[in-house]
Amino acid sequence: MTTSRKVLLVLAACAALGAATPASADGRYYGHGRGHWHGHDREPVAYIAAPVYYGPPRVIYVEPQVVYLQPQAYYAPPPVAYVQPQAVYAPTPVYAAPLAGSVGGAIAGAVIGSRFGSGDGRIAATVIGTVLGSVIGGRM
Repeated sequence: MTTSRKVLLVLAACAALGAATPASADGRYYGHGRGHWHGHDREPVAYIAAPVYYGPPRVIYVEPQVVYLQPQAYYAPPPVAYVQPQAVYAPTPVYAAPLAGSVGGAIAGAVIGSRFGSGDGRIAATVIGTVLGSVIGGRM
């Protein structure tokens, strides 16, 4: 569509709308024989609320419902008594060193000490190795 055709269609629509507007309007000629009687000549009507009367309230008696429940038992905690504990003196325990470590260390020390020296020196080295092996093995 071209622009001039669009403008022409818009102008035609506006003209049709302008021509149809007076047909729906009545103006100020109410009741002049044209069939437009909308009740504009009636007297105004006032609506008043009707009075409300309240009678005495209606009383309904209903028998009470009886429900029997078992009494609940409440258990209280036992009474608590605080007593000073008696002092008990016992000898302190004596812990013995494990013998397996001492014996194993003594045997290992004797074997190692017998490898050193010759003659009486070998005997002295074995004794020293046994004592040192026993002390070191007892600590493990």
